Formats: sequence, structure tokens, C-alpha cells
Amino acid sequence: MANDGGTFDSALAQGVSLETILSIFKHLGTQKIYVKKLAPNDNSKNQPYFGPHLTDLSFLPTGEPIASASKSSKTSNPTRQVKYQTPLKLSWVDASGQIYDAPHSKLIYYPQYPEVRFSGFLKDSAVNASEWMDPYKQGRNEGRWLILGVCPDETIYAYLAVPTCNLSKELSETPFVKVSEIFRQIDTNQSASDASTIDQLKSKLLSIHQMGWIPSQKLNSDLTSSPYKAQNGGGYTLEAQLGVSPNGFSEPDFLGWEVKQFGVTKFPRTGAKPTTLMTPEPDGGIYVDQGVADFIKTYGYPDKSGKPDRLNFGGKHVAGSMAVATGLTLDILGFDKETADITDAEGCIALIDDAQIIAASWSFAKLMGHWKRKHSKAVYIPCLRRNTDSGEHEYHYGNEIELGVDTNFKLILSAMSQEFVYYDPGIKMENAPSDQPKIKRRSQFRTTHKNLQSLYKNFDIVNLTSH
Repeated sequence: MANDGGTFDSALAQGVSLETILSIFKHLGTQKIYVKKLAPNDNSKNQPYFGPHLTDLSFLPTGEPIASASKSSKTSNPTRQVKYQTPLKLSWVDASGQIYDAPHSKLIYYPQYPEVRFSGFLKDSAVNASEWMDPYKQGRNEGRWLILGVCPDETIYAYLAVPTCNLSKELSETPFVKVSEIFRQIDTNQSASDASTIDQLKSKLLSIHQMGWIPSQKLNSDLTSSPYKAQNGGGYTLEAQLGVSPNGFSEPDFLGWEVKQFGVTKFPRTGAKPTTLMTPEPDGGIYVDQGVADFIKTYGYPDKSGKPDRLNFGGKHVAGSMAVATGLTLDILGFDKETADITDAEGCIALIDDAQIIAASWSFAKLMGHWKRKHSKAVYIPCLRRNTDSGEHEYHYGNEIELGVDTNFKLILSAMSQEFVYYDPGIKMENAPSDQPKIKRRSQFRTTHKNLQSLYKNFDIVNLTSH
């Protein structure tokens, strides 16, 4: 029976339609809307289950992960005590559009299980939803739905559909786009379903391949395209063909797939260049404690082409081997290579010198935040580039694509420990002897194209023209 005192039990909430809720979300500025059908264990005590890894939730904006050891007394095993918390900028909204801040909302990631839980969503919030989230009341009932609307500024609005309302029944009959094993996206254009997303992706990429050479272009916010003259137009041109507008999200993103093109000299992938996975700045070591200038002066080297007063810091750094140019060794601290377990929540990737001093380091928490932005599903499309007689660029996209599904942070640590992923910086300091040298920072982790498959549990090569 409904409790008229609850935020989502009101007479208005009992009769509200999905169309009305979508209108409220649109008025609040949301551009993407996701739903989760709540299971009996999805309540305030057990914490709603959002998926196994943070990378399964790349569509939900979060703050940077924060490392913290679990206080559970159930085990003394250090790998069982590792967890990370990521804050959410979340507010509840009711059937009339009234907003209720939820200041302690967060995701908790337990890599050892693995699982991500939704926590703190009722603490210090004026929303009255405890009736339907308390496991000792109605918090185990079937027919509860969680709706999340995401705004470009990373605000998330939440609505709870309770079993007694018309909206619960309407959601059970609504077609969705599958974005993870747990979440579905409400497709406001009604153009996709669970079974059709990969087929639509293939169909769209096949049509782009069949277009042949496409002039370099970039999509505007109003979905019109303009010529693009710089040499890095391969991604923008593909984005324009997919109809993906720059809107603040991690794009290009087509039906939940991260879409990435890679340059080749010949189809299908001859001459493929290394792929840059992420470009995070160090958050520890001399690089941070004493500054980039001291770091370069200590570990950099004179420019190899003879440019005066210039120091460089570059070269391929792989795990367990000293890089000759810099004298530093890349090490993974707090990760068990054999079991692929994170053994220390505050572990890091570190560049270490002969005196065992950490020159620069990247905490697992920081790297996890960067890797979380990657979609769990990615498609890689080979791309040729040519110049026209007028000096413009044109692009041709290949018919043999690569599909990577299910990535997570432990996979990238494993790939790094096997030397498949490496640190390949391009850091330099010009006017080095002066009091105000000019410094360029570029830290990047990369992999060769053939090793991309090490980052996914499933990796397939698909010929679009053979189906």
C-alpha cells in the first residue's frame, strides 16, 4: 500500500507518466537518461549493485576515485580490504520537479570481488524514499526502478519509480538500449533495442566505409558540419558522419560504444601507429614535490638533435626495465602480477631511480579515474588520409573493424606488467638555464595496436562487407 507521506508515494507520483518524467528531466538539462530495475538486494543496507567495475559505468560522471582500506573485520587478507570511493553530484527529483540534494552520494568500488555499489544516496537528503529502500520495510520489493538523468555539467538527477505506481508498469513495457549488464538507456528517438545496437553500429560504419573519401570536417553543436583544416581530422570527420555532437560528454559515443579511428598506410591495419590510452599527469614523486623543472633537470637529457638550451624527457619506459635515456625504471607498486590483484589501495605506477627515489608516480586512484572514462565497449576503425590538389585532407574508413568488450582497471595493470602498455612521455624544457624556462608537459601511456586486445576480455575483428 502506498505511503502518502513519501516523496515517490504521492498521488501525483502514483499517476505520473514516463513522458512527464522525461519532460521534467529535459527541463533540468539532462541529455541522457538511464534506468536500472532494482533487485531485492538493492536497498540502503546492502547498497544497490551498479556493476563489476567502474569502467562499466563510464556513462555516469563521477569525481576522482579516493583510495581507502575497508574497515571490515571479516578478513585480514589485504587484497580483501581494498576499496575506492567516487563522489557523485546527485540530487533526487520528485514528480512535480522539486529537487532534493543528496550530498553524500557516491560509488564504492571493491576490485577484489569485483563490484561497484551505490551508497550514501539518502544521507542528509530531504527526499523521503526510505520506505522503499529500507530492507525491513518495502526495500526488497520487486517493481522498483531507478531512473538517472545525466547533464553535461556532470549533475545527475534521480527518480524512484515504486511498484504501486503506473510508471513502474510503463517502464516494464518500454524498449531500452543496453549500455551495460545492469543499466539500460531510454532511447528518446526509439531507434534501438538491446538486440540491435551492435547491428546498428555495424550498419552505420559500413555505410561510412562505402562513402569512400570524405572531406575533413567537424560537427558543430547544431549538428551542421564545417570544413576542418588541421591534420588531426580523422576523429572529427568520423564523429560528423556518426552525427555525434560535441556536448561535454566523453565522445564520440554511438549507442554506448566508444568509437576510435586509427591511422594506417594501407587497409586493414598496415602501418598502424601506437594508440595513446590516457595522458594523466603524475600526482607523486619529485615531479610533484619539487616541481617539473627540477624533475627535468635531474632526469632529462640534452636535446638529441642539438637544439641549444633544451632538455628533453622521453623514451619508452616499460615495467621492470631501466630506460637508458632517463635512467629510470617503471615499477607497479601494490599490484600482484601473478594473481592480477590490487594489494594496496594506495598503490601506484612509479618511475624509480638507482637510489630507489620515486621520480614520478601515478596513484592507482588517479589512473582509475582516467581509465573509468573509457567505455567498456569500444570499436576501432582503420583510417587512410590523403591530400587533395587544393591541399585539403580527405579520409577513408576501412571495412575491417575491431570490437573490444569488457575492460577494467586491473586489465590495464596486467597489460602494463606484461610490457604491453608503456609510458612514453614527450616532456621538454626550453631556455633551460634561464630563471623562467618554458616547459611542455606530455605524459602518456600507450600500447601498440596489436596489443589492444590485452585490454579487453573479448576482442573480435569483424569484416563489415562479408556479412
